[in-house]
Amino acid sequence: MIDRYLKMLTCTIIGAMALTYVAHNFANLGAAHDFFIYVTSHQGQEAYPVTLLPVPPGPLVVAAMALVFGLELAAGGLLLLGAWRLWQARAADAAEFNAAKRLAKIGLGCAIANWWGLFQVIAVAGYQLWQMPGGIGPDHGSWVFGAMSMMVLIHLSMRED
Repeated sequence: MIDRYLKMLTCTIIGAMALTYVAHNFANLGAAHDFFIYVTSHQGQEAYPVTLLPVPPGPLVVAAMALVFGLELAAGGLLLLGAWRLWQARAADAAEFNAAKRLAKIGLGCAIANWWGLFQVIAVAGYQLWQMPGGIGPDHGSWVFGAMSMMVLIHLSMRED
């Protein structure tokens, strides 16, 4: 039974983290927009000056922001709803408890798609965020948050006896 409670707890933690990040993004919307422009501008890339991805037009930057914010919002909401479903199924048999994991797994998938897919693949690798002075924190953070989400997904996916 302790394993079920740990699954609920870790889903709640990642869900709350995702919602806190998206809340900060909305509270700092102008700064977030400026950072997206900075990341895609090719500025501060002295180590590897050639970047293969183009500087995108303004509307595409806004679309990217919407995608990031949407994935964070979806991850948070689905994980908290998924944790609630797990709570409701905590005393059920293994098959019912495993079925209750669906929303939490989708929420973790959104978190991984955001922090590893968008941040690590597009921003860090594609726009070389790793070499920008302001990019070290987001590079490190997105790796850590993606890893946390993946570890929770692995744990959540384990079937109970």
